[in-house]
Amino acid sequence: MTQRIRVDANVILRFLRNDNPKLTPLAANLFKKAGSGDVALFISAVTINEVFFVLTSLYKLSHQETSKILLPFVRAGVADFENLDCLIDALKRAIDENVDFGDAYLAAEAAQAGDLVASFDNDFLKFKDIRLYDLNGKA
Repeated sequence: MTQRIRVDANVILRFLRNDNPKLTPLAANLFKKAGSGDVALFISAVTINEVFFVLTSLYKLSHQETSKILLPFVRAGVADFENLDCLIDALKRAIDENVDFGDAYLAAEAAQAGDLVASFDNDFLKFKDIRLYDLNGKA
């Protein structure tokens, strides 16, 4: 049985940023092993949210730039992702509407489930397939 490994955000960041002469090759080697089937990688939505946050806050990339980096990474097929369809939908929403990943992911989940969203954030008005719960008591 292939060993399953849960990947932390810092490994993904070193791989995507290619900015650390010591750590980047180690991260790249892990993804190479996954590509050849030697290990099985799992990445949670929380981890992708952390990567998104670091890229937008520390590296000052826009929501759209960050999503355009993450989308091919997620689609590469070298790792299993928590709720993959929702994750891809969220990254597309972040590109299309220039919103943060957390809002995009919540919108993707709500759209998938047919749920309402309760929020004070006006970014949810950008999503035409999302229905907002009226916090004054009306749906």
